[in-house]
Amino acid sequence: MSHYLGELLVWEIEDYLRARSTRPQRARVARIRVPDRPAAEMIAADLEAGGSFHAAARRATALGMTLPDDLFGVVTRDEHPEVFDAVPGTTLPPKREGDGFLVIRLVAFES
Repeated sequence: MSHYLGELLVWEIEDYLRARSTRPQRARVARIRVPDRPAAEMIAADLEAGGSFHAAARRATALGMTLPDDLFGVVTRDEHPEVFDAVPGTTLPPKREGDGFLVIRLVAFES
């Protein structure tokens, strides 16, 4: 390997690590809001087993267990700090929010 190629590779690795060390303040998420813990735990278990988020939302709606909400949204670090400890694709454990429970899957971080 040439000296230049070695320097380029080091530069790319440093750039990647620098980008990973920035702390995003916003994240895109998919979410299902349900009225009780058993429904939230059932949905979270389905998702952790590899189920489709869209199918889980559709099934929850058909069973009358969802509360009105946007299926996709953006959250901030202040609203849901636990989201920022996860990797994209992770379904977080159900969390009490207001009158119900929220099941969140992290889609991606935003800059």
